[in-house]
Amino acid sequence: MPPPRKWRLDLGSEVSDLTDGLGDWTDSSAGLSYRLSPQTTISGRTRLATRFGNTDVQIEGRVDQAFSPAFSAYALAAATPDADFLARYSIGAGASWQVVAPAKVFGPLSLNVDARYDNFADADVTSIQPWLQGYLLDGRLGLSARWVHAEDDIGTRADGYVLRADLAVTPHVNLFGGYADAPEISDGTLVPTRTVFGGLSVDVSDPLTLRASIAHEQRPTFDRSIFGLGLTARF
Repeated sequence: MPPPRKWRLDLGSEVSDLTDGLGDWTDSSAGLSYRLSPQTTISGRTRLATRFGNTDVQIEGRVDQAFSPAFSAYALAAATPDADFLARYSIGAGASWQVVAPAKVFGPLSLNVDARYDNFADADVTSIQPWLQGYLLDGRLGLSARWVHAEDDIGTRADGYVLRADLAVTPHVNLFGGYADAPEISDGTLVPTRTVFGGLSVDVSDPLTLRASIAHEQRPTFDRSIFGLGLTARF
């Protein structure tokens, strides 16, 4: 039996086309994680983003811990030196609790929460996102519903939701799609955004997965079409 793969490399890149002649945005990331033990994983991630001629580089560290087969949590910290539009620094945490174990037809049901604090040059934004995820059809169909609440340091509040479905078409091909009507945190501002998104992932081999995605956003001042490619390698 081969030894368990403790390393994971995630690479991804997105190109966004903006309407009204506003040009393109790009957003690329590289992440590396290592399983210290069956319960603990540490990871680092670098993000390179460009918007309107400005470029930001963000560095993030994260720790994931499984406290039992049904309960896990994580914590992260990120920093952007000389930030133009990304948060200067961020801290976040979250947890997942499996409240219903897998059955024959119905898969596991989990309650989850993500919380984050972002410090921008001109604003501080706190967000919290409780969400529910369940599985049907022997675990091949996953459904999730997420509530998004965000608030800045002067009391501006925004709420929204994200709905998503994941379908395992074959043991090696997975599709996903969804709709979001939720605030987008853009340069410290809460921007109401409606998004339709979808994509697929293909397990090319046991250690290698390829991903592709597409999304369309409607914002108050412009629309944005996003095209993404990525891969995950385990070793």
